[in-house]
Amino acid sequence: MKKIYLVLTFLIFIGIDSHAITIADFPTDTTKSKRNSFAGFPLAYFTPETNWAFGAIGLYAFRVKGEKDDSRPSQVSLAGAYTLNKQVLLFVPFQFFLKEEKYYNYGEIGYYRYNYFYSGIGNDINPEEEEIFDVNFPRVKLNALVRVYPKTYAGLRYWYDGYDIVGTKENGLIERNKPIGAEGGNVSGFGPIAVFDNRDNIFTSTNGYFIEAASLFALQGIGSDFNFSKFSLDIRKFIPLGKEKRSVLALNAYGEFTGGDIPFFQLSYLGGGKRMRGYIEGRYRDKHYATLQAEYRFPLFWRFGGVAFASTGGVAPEIGEVFNNLRLAYGGGIRFLLNENEGANIRIDYGVGAKGNSGFYLTIGEAF
Repeated sequence: MKKIYLVLTFLIFIGIDSHAITIADFPTDTTKSKRNSFAGFPLAYFTPETNWAFGAIGLYAFRVKGEKDDSRPSQVSLAGAYTLNKQVLLFVPFQFFLKEEKYYNYGEIGYYRYNYFYSGIGNDINPEEEEIFDVNFPRVKLNALVRVYPKTYAGLRYWYDGYDIVGTKENGLIERNKPIGAEGGNVSGFGPIAVFDNRDNIFTSTNGYFIEAASLFALQGIGSDFNFSKFSLDIRKFIPLGKEKRSVLALNAYGEFTGGDIPFFQLSYLGGGKRMRGYIEGRYRDKHYATLQAEYRFPLFWRFGGVAFASTGGVAPEIGEVFNNLRLAYGGGIRFLLNENEGANIRIDYGVGAKGNSGFYLTIGEAF
C-alpha cells in the first residue's frame, strides 16, 4: 500500500483555482505531532483553460514556537508550472496559525503569464468571435483573520494584481470595443472577510457547513487604476446519505456582485473547474453572477468513488436579472482516494453545458 501511495504521489495532480494552488487543495498530514516537515515532488494537471501543465511543488509545514504539537501546522509552499498553452505560473501560497489557532493568516504571492478567453460582456455573445488575450501579472493576496466565535473567523483582506495585457487578437473584440481595462492596469483593494467552517474534513467533506462572505474595494487612493467594489458569498452544505452514511449530497450556492468602473478582466464570470463545469472559464461574464450546484458522491470499490453533478447559473448587468438567463451544466466523474489520513481525492470530471460546451478536468480535491 505504501508503494502505491508513493507512486501516486510522484504522479500527483494538483488542482488550480484562479491559476494558483490553494492551501486547502494541498494534502498534508496534520494528524502527526512532528513540528517541522518538508515535502517536494513533480505535479501535473489538465483543464480546458490550460491544457496539460507540468511543474513541481515544495511545501514546508511547521508549528510556530509556543504552539502545541496537536495544533494545525503553518505552511509555506513554493510552486511553479508550465502549460502546453505556454503559460507560466510561479507562486508562494502560505498560511499561519498563531496563539492556538486564534489568529489565522493566509494568502499568496505569485507571478503569472497567462492566456484568458474573452467572448464579450453579457449573454449576447458570438462564440465564433471568441478570442484569447495574453497577460502578465504579479499577484499579492493577504488575509488576516481572528477567531471571534467557535469555528468562526473575521478579518480583512488585501488583493493586488498588476495586469499587463501583452497580446490581443488583431481587430478582435477587445480592440474594437475597448472595454474598461482594455490596456490592462493595476487592481489594488481591501475589504472585510468572514468565514464559518464546521466541516468534518476540508478535502472530502461529508457533513457540516462552509460559509464565506467577503468584500473587496479597489480604490485609486491605494494604488488601483480603477474604482470598483466586489462582494462574494459562498455557502456549502454537506449531507451524509445511506444507512452507513458513506454517500454524500454536496450543495453549493455562490454569488459574486460588482459595482463601479470595473475592468473587464475583473468582471464576474461563469465556468471553470469549480463551478459550472462544462463551460470555458470566462465565456460569459458581467457585473453579477450567481450559481447553484449539487453533487452526489458515492463509493464504488477499494479507493474508487463516483460522482454525478448538475448546476445552473447566470450572469447579468443587474442583480435582478441574473436568473433571467440561466444556463445548465451537468456531468459525472471518478474519484480516487489519494491520502487516507486526510481524505484527499484525485478528481476526474467531464462536464457538459449547452450548445456544444463541454470540458474535461483532472485535478486534486473536490470542486467544492
